[in-house]
Amino acid sequence: YDAMVRMAQPWSMRYMLVNGQGNFGSMDGDPPAAMRYTEAKMARIADELLVDIDKETVDFRENYDGRLSEPSVLPAKLPNLLLNGQLGIAVGMATNIPPHNLGELVDATVELIDNPEATLDDLLKHVKGPDFPTGGVVYGAESLRNAYATGRGGVVTRGIAEIVDGAKSGRQSIIITEIPYGLNKASLIEKIADLYKEKKITGLSDIRDESARGNVRIVIDLKKDAYPKKLLNQLYKLTPLQQSFHYNMLALIDGIQPRVLGLSDILQEHIKHRQVVVRRRTEYELRKAKERAHILEGLKIALDHIDEVIATIRASVTTDEAQEALMKKFKLSEIQAKAILAMQLRTLAGLERKKIEDELAELIKIIKELEDILADEKRILAIIRTEMLELKDKYNDERKTRIVPQELGKF
Repeated sequence: YDAMVRMAQPWSMRYMLVNGQGNFGSMDGDPPAAMRYTEAKMARIADELLVDIDKETVDFRENYDGRLSEPSVLPAKLPNLLLNGQLGIAVGMATNIPPHNLGELVDATVELIDNPEATLDDLLKHVKGPDFPTGGVVYGAESLRNAYATGRGGVVTRGIAEIVDGAKSGRQSIIITEIPYGLNKASLIEKIADLYKEKKITGLSDIRDESARGNVRIVIDLKKDAYPKKLLNQLYKLTPLQQSFHYNMLALIDGIQPRVLGLSDILQEHIKHRQVVVRRRTEYELRKAKERAHILEGLKIALDHIDEVIATIRASVTTDEAQEALMKKFKLSEIQAKAILAMQLRTLAGLERKKIEDELAELIKIIKELEDILADEKRILAIIRTEMLELKDKYNDERKTRIVPQELGKF
């Protein structure tokens, strides 16, 4: 339930995978309501992680108690590891991957498909940096480059705050409208209040939370003799309004081998995964098309010799006998003979016959197309490329986090 709740929180997920109704917690750290009080359904974008799962594209294994089967990995059209990021701790290992913008990831993936020799700098023309659901600012182009090259590193993130003149009071205020990713808003307000009590910061007259409908708005009213810029710098220095985000892009390769991956490595692994999925999907569709064509060929034989077929069936005492007689006389397979015995009288009509012939002709074209795809890896990559660009058209949105190239001091 906790995992599902996180997928329904807009401040936790860059692209929510669950649409939740009810109380799913808050940025202040409030817990969600008990599961009996909430409802949830899969978000549209989550369907892209599951599409084609019914076409034998991924392996299934037994679940924890062996009663059910579950996919060992999802077909995942989108690289969700980078899209929504990941935070986890395992035995002796930890991972910390920030979320990213969908359109930027698609463009970088397409770049790698078009040019397998693309360098990190080529990819960074598309992926500007992390894109947190809570917005904010990330500083340091060089720090970002190092993190994406090695899979490890740290960048400085800041919330968005501005100094505003009070129209009536004549006093100034600092208004915080965005906070760093993963920060508890109530804890930030409490920290500022504690610093004021401890006299580590001065010049505050009031602090209040005016946040509503998912929009952050923390208002800090200042005294008349306060220095707003100095106070804002103190807030960045002494509170989590400015903090470091530490990259540790550790992931399992092939489900078994933990490795720290750079940006290029993760995108290449995603392309390899999609190649397997598209190939297995194509093989499944080819098999189904051949099975259907095989049945249609049998029906066509029956329609070409309908009088003999009817006579053979009428001369048989049992269904099994009729099946054996059809297989022997017309050189049919068991599947074809069963299909003929299940054939309805309306199939004898001229239009119904034409439908069978047209469907068979169409299937022959589809079979050839699917065989051509399986014979050419470039065509598989072209399909992956097209599907990625379609996802960008459907789900792309504006970046929420601003990237500032200049570096800020680490702490």
